Amino acid sequence: MNILVAGAGITGCTIARLLKDDGQNVCLNEKLSHIGGLCYTTVSPNGFLYEPYGSRVMHSKNEKVKEFVKKFTTLNNYRHNKGMIIKNHLYHYPINISDIKKMPENKHILRELKNLPEVPDNSNFENYEISKFGKTLYELFIYNYTKKMWGIEPRELMVEWANGRLELRENKSELFDEEWQGIPKEGYTNFLNNVISGITVNFKMSTIKNNDNYDLILFTGRIDELCRYKHGVLPYRSMLFDYKQNEEWECDDYGTINLPDHERYIRKANFKILYNRTSSCNWIQYQLPIDSKKNDLPMYPVNTSENYELYKKYLSEICSNDNIVPMGRLGLYKYLNMDEAILLAMQMKELIYSWKLINKEERIKNIEKFLSF
Repeated sequence: MNILVAGAGITGCTIARLLKDDGQNVCLNEKLSHIGGLCYTTVSPNGFLYEPYGSRVMHSKNEKVKEFVKKFTTLNNYRHNKGMIIKNHLYHYPINISDIKKMPENKHILRELKNLPEVPDNSNFENYEISKFGKTLYELFIYNYTKKMWGIEPRELMVEWANGRLELRENKSELFDEEWQGIPKEGYTNFLNNVISGITVNFKMSTIKNNDNYDLILFTGRIDELCRYKHGVLPYRSMLFDYKQNEEWECDDYGTINLPDHERYIRKANFKILYNRTSSCNWIQYQLPIDSKKNDLPMYPVNTSENYELYKKYLSEICSNDNIVPMGRLGLYKYLNMDEAILLAMQMKELIYSWKLINKEERIKNIEKFLSF
């Protein structure tokens, strides 16, 4: 088959490689001037590898994902520890009992934790988190960060978004519990260039053209844009980034630090630490959440029931098409970690091969399986 993969992010690069290895004739279109999408690495003015769309750490328990990545790169074995500044005090993240005991509110928090309901409140994100952590911890650690990140009241978010994302631990521990974690030693761009070796990439191709030349188009861009926003615009959050050279960093144990109380930024990342560099200098990235309409860079789908219903209208529209398959974070309107994006591309390969053989309802049913939280 002649297959066009529209979008050279991590999903597009992965599925292109898998199909190419199956003997398919594959090419990639990318509207940017570089591959990788948000997983793009460049070099700072003072010589540090960094990700201009936000820091990210690869991690996975899935053996197929690990085997795939290992074919094309070696991770630097960075172990991800994250901090959080609350009321000018640096705490470890995730929230843990050992830190809570040092807080001024410790007695009140521990009393609330002792009296939590046996069954969490599943009515919305806010009620769920309060029923898991108590009101005081929720207000200190979760409310400000969530509202700043998503630009809406936390109670508007779907409860499914909360499941498994936040947890209370006994002691300080790494953010990820996977043994296999880190950042590609030469960065994500080098990794993905290796993934698509031998595959043609057409840059600055922002639209699907010459559809008749392809048996299938795997579309990883915005599904609402593809449908010309017929039913309305799907909301996304995005980020603006500011940088500091050689600014003092609170603790070298932490590669990133959340800033829920900050009047402007939501977190910061130190790429000297993330890339395991020994240097008297550093390169620090500050991240400011914004509506994606302000910079035309959709990054994070906003998980509300209303937005999901809107997405389903677009999914129905695309699934009526015999040669366009939606994929990836933007095509499926689903937040995906990097390992999840790779695994989902693997899992969708069977659907891609059967796309022309099944009807619209079967296509929708198959895709909805991948959308479960």
